[in-house]
Amino acid sequence: MNVFEAVKQSVTTRQAAEHYGIRVGRNGMACCPFHNDKTPSMKLDRRYHCFGCGADGDVIDFAAALYGLGKKEAAVQLAQDFGLSYEDWKPPGKVKKPKPLQKSPEEQFQEAKNRCFRILADYLHLLRAWRKDYAPHSP
Repeated sequence: MNVFEAVKQSVTTRQAAEHYGIRVGRNGMACCPFHNDKTPSMKLDRRYHCFGCGADGDVIDFAAALYGLGKKEAAVQLAQDFGLSYEDWKPPGKVKKPKPLQKSPEEQFQEAKNRCFRILADYLHLLRAWRKDYAPHSP
């Protein structure tokens, strides 16, 4: 599970807001930290939505907006603050093809010889078929 999935499955926006010092009422309403709010206008649960300024998003968006971070940095910060473990994603590198085992010159020669014999046998079979099919018929 990557850091985004770990945070979204484990932490609600309400839990993050309370952890970061925002007082949330029993009904899930709080004063919005993104504008000068005197009365609670932000609803907090799994997601958040402010009815005053229109701010909206999930827990990662909330932490990113609250601290001015990018989404990845906010997700990592939340994971650290709540002690979540996750798999650190690394971009895939070039897939290295295993090097074929080097064949000895004798093996390479034998393979080339067998390939030539197969091709010549196919031509011989084709020539015999043509001779049978296209040979002139004598009276």
